[in-house]
Amino acid sequence: MKSLKEYALKRPTVFIMCGIPGSGKSTYIEDNLNVDEIVSRDIIRVELGYTKSVDEKFVGTREQEDKVTQYENKRIVELCKQNKTFVVDDINTGRYRSNLIKLLRDNNAYIIGININTPLDVCIERRKGQISPDIMKKIYNQKQPIKSDEVDELINV
Repeated sequence: MKSLKEYALKRPTVFIMCGIPGSGKSTYIEDNLNVDEIVSRDIIRVELGYTKSVDEKFVGTREQEDKVTQYENKRIVELCKQNKTFVVDDINTGRYRSNLIKLLRDNNAYIIGININTPLDVCIERRKGQISPDIMKKIYNQKQPIKSDEVDELINV
């Protein structure tokens, strides 16, 4: 009988990041994960021409954000079909996460959730001038960390 790890190696492996803006998700990825690709709504917004760089913060219209989601989902399915190891780098703090996990399960992915638990005051300081402290507090108070029953493995940082 194959171990879970042996079975997982024959499946796409996907890391789902979960943390508010400024928590250090991208830094964690750079420092700790060896992946084939990063799927990020910020990167997709650049690719679609909505922003000029990933550092430019942008909240689009419902239509624009729906297009970003469609593009993101298409890319995720492609990477799963190619049996790639990749990261979904977004805040993933709740509302859309269940749809993401369903998409990954439907595509036979081995899912590793990573909760980045940086204190709110640190995140506010890192996003000073980009996101207002009131919005940061709202995001922080509404966040829902990934639970162990949602994923195959869970890492809390």
